[in-house]
Amino acid sequence: MAFDPIPSVAAMLVCDQVITEQGTNKKSLIGIFQRVQSPAFPVVIPRFGIYVKLLDVVGTIDFKMRVVKLDDESLLAEMEAPIKDQDPSQPTELAISLQNFQFPQPGIYEFQLYANDVYLHRATIDLVEWDAGGA
Repeated sequence: MAFDPIPSVAAMLVCDQVITEQGTNKKSLIGIFQRVQSPAFPVVIPRFGIYVKLLDVVGTIDFKMRVVKLDDESLLAEMEAPIKDQDPSQPTELAISLQNFQFPQPGIYEFQLYANDVYLHRATIDLVEWDAGGA
């Protein structure tokens, strides 16, 4: 009995925006970041994206992205992205855009990627409070 390989993650980055060029389908990542500073919480980030480059995507796979506050593992959001019939010799790219996403408090937040309910990879961002009136 043959089994399809579990996809592997070649890259997973959080950025301000993922732009997909028409015609070539090339991705441009604008403003890669890991830290967000805000004078108050909750904070809403108007727009950001998550870019994932995957290898060994075979057949139909249900990808899922979970956004979790790391210290208590509370779930903020869950998004699904089914992919089917990819050429396994070529990388597969996911570009997830989020708008007006609210983070309730400072801390480390994790973007967890799953394929058919198997954990693959994560990217984190650190949200910190800063005093806007301070020196």
